[in-house]
Amino acid sequence: MYKFLSKVTATILILFLLPIVSVLASGKMEVKIGEKVMLQGENVKTGSTYKWIVKKGKEIISTQSSPIFNYTFLQQGEFDVNLTITDSLNNTTNTSIYVLAGDKYSRPSGEDGELIDYDSSPLAISYSTLPHVQSDGAVHLIGDNKVLFNITPTRSDVIEYRIDRNIFEDSNGNRRANDDVDNAGDNSYLLGGFWETQYRVGESTKTVAEITLVTKTGEKTKSQIEIIFDHDPRRDGDPVAKLEVTPEPNPSDQLVYLYDDPSTVGFYSKLSEGKILEFRIDKNIFEDSNGDGNPANDIDNVNDISFKTGDVWQTEYKKTDEQIIAQLIVVGEEGKGSRVQRGIWFSDSPRPPTIIEAKGDIEFVADKGFVLKGDPIVFTVKGLKQALDNYIFSWDFDGDGMVDKEIEAENSTSHIYDYAELYTVKVTVTDTEGISADFALDVLVKDVIGTVSDFEYEIDGNTVQFINQSTVALNLTNNNLDYTWSFGDTDSDNYEEQRNQIGLEDPVYSYVKAGTYIVTLTVVDADQVTDTKTAEVVIGGDLGVSDIADEAQDTVREAGEGSSIIVKILKVLLYLILIVLVLVVFIVGGFLAFLKVQHPDLTFEELIDELKIKILGKLGVHDMIEEEKLEEPAQKEPVVEEPVVEELIEGEVVKEAPASAAQEAGPTPDWMRGASSVEEPIDEPVVEPEQASEEMAADLTEEDEGEDEPPTPPTPPTPPTPPASGDTPSLSDQSGPVPDWLKGA
Repeated sequence: MYKFLSKVTATILILFLLPIVSVLASGKMEVKIGEKVMLQGENVKTGSTYKWIVKKGKEIISTQSSPIFNYTFLQQGEFDVNLTITDSLNNTTNTSIYVLAGDKYSRPSGEDGELIDYDSSPLAISYSTLPHVQSDGAVHLIGDNKVLFNITPTRSDVIEYRIDRNIFEDSNGNRRANDDVDNAGDNSYLLGGFWETQYRVGESTKTVAEITLVTKTGEKTKSQIEIIFDHDPRRDGDPVAKLEVTPEPNPSDQLVYLYDDPSTVGFYSKLSEGKILEFRIDKNIFEDSNGDGNPANDIDNVNDISFKTGDVWQTEYKKTDEQIIAQLIVVGEEGKGSRVQRGIWFSDSPRPPTIIEAKGDIEFVADKGFVLKGDPIVFTVKGLKQALDNYIFSWDFDGDGMVDKEIEAENSTSHIYDYAELYTVKVTVTDTEGISADFALDVLVKDVIGTVSDFEYEIDGNTVQFINQSTVALNLTNNNLDYTWSFGDTDSDNYEEQRNQIGLEDPVYSYVKAGTYIVTLTVVDADQVTDTKTAEVVIGGDLGVSDIADEAQDTVREAGEGSSIIVKILKVLLYLILIVLVLVVFIVGGFLAFLKVQHPDLTFEELIDELKIKILGKLGVHDMIEEEKLEEPAQKEPVVEEPVVEELIEGEVVKEAPASAAQEAGPTPDWMRGASSVEEPIDEPVVEPEQASEEMAADLTEEDEGEDEPPTPPTPPTPPTPPASGDTPSLSDQSGPVPDWLKGA
């Protein structure tokens, strides 16, 4: 029992002492030399299998298949630890962790703390496929077909070479189709190189493969290839051999160059035409692979499906200094056939271009267009073709021909200048072969100048135009300034004008009175730095009345051009009021005209009085007016003496009685005019006074019809003056009834 507890305790202590990291997400860790590291998966489904791979550069140095990974790093360097988990449904999950091993090991980092790639070349994908990608960017397949992907590593910081065979297909069953890593269980995932997959007609409505490279710092780049199924080529007639190879032949000599030992080569012969029965591939016509003593009759793909279909076939070559020739023979009916060959040659890895050869693609740049004295500026050499470890950089920051700084494997450096001047910066880049190239760049160093308030002005009569001349500190990225003007005018009548101009950049201000005014401009920059300038403005004379009128017109004009929203609203309201008043005048005038048509015998004053009475009556005021009228004492009407109307009757002048007498005695009939007396009645119908009056009114109306002047009311009849004796006319000349006032005369 004691021994069991001791073992458990020791195990617990070991687990606490070991660094244990969950690795279902990519990350980074640092360990010491000789330190043992334990890694484990997180949230892994029961029944899953594990594959751990430790890689240093392109070399796989360890693999494990247990759920918990244990490894002791005994050498300094950079290591990539990759985990591939495959569950019971054959779904795979991939993750990796980047390990920095060494007591003093650290990678260069930028100002923001992120790791910097030690390769300066852009992250790009170099790959080929078999069948080859055509000019339209797609791979064209004939029926069910294999596709061979060949990814060439271009940068040493790439830790993952992911291939998703179809971004529209969810191969890992997580309901997301565009995150699959279908080559996760293959060495190509960590090392690049060859990976083969099978495509079948009708498996998807659209097929697009995607290649993704991931670096140690998480940088990614992607490339997509569409897969298209075509009809079979011509399958009748004599056979014609066509062969595609990867790596692709060099365009200049058509040789396939191999650099690693061993190296893999892929062959694809399905594009051959004619009626073909067999696609025979001999990997090397100089080698007797079947051991029958005749190297010319070897068929190295005889046991592969490609022998009958011409599909993709891979084979491995070991390094040799001898010439290798691969051969394809297609065989048809009646022994007919066709042959094509490809030369293969092992060579050393191609030498990267020297600094001189690559000079045309190299850029020497700075991170600023100019720099302030005392501020750092960063210089960088871009576009280098080799790894930075292969270069030495010699810096001359002031152009005096002396090397100020020399560093290895760093293409960027910073410098601080103490004096304002135009400098020519030079850098000499030397590669491992001792070949060097010079690059130069001009940089302007400026003095540190703070924010300064300044202005000028022009006087025109009593109006002053102020012109802002303020400058902003050079170290500010925000060049905006806030302006505050004080015009020195204490006249309260000019307050509104001062308030409208106080915050402008170039104000215009008018002074009413002569005098010397102290004008001040205060500016504030983005860093809240304040500066002030003061100047005296002398106005020679007072602003005259005409000048004031002109100024008022100018003010109104300016207000019309650039007035505030309140002024514009007031103007709109005034226009609306004027429109309403005009409408009221038209409506009242039209109504009065309508009343005049209805009552032509009334004047406009009487119409207005009646309209007023009606309105007051509606408001209940009319009764009050009537009561006031009743309470007023009756006034005695003045006696007006009526004129005596003279009428000429047969040459005699007859004086008629006043109108009042006529009203008492009755009207004078027409037949009585000119007669002095009536001696006897006549047998004429008696016309009542009322009827006579109506007839007279009708006669007057007919006589006056058509005249421009209004008709004059008829003069009331007056009793005639009794005639003198002996002048009584004959009754036979009389006609008409005898008025009442003559009876008994």
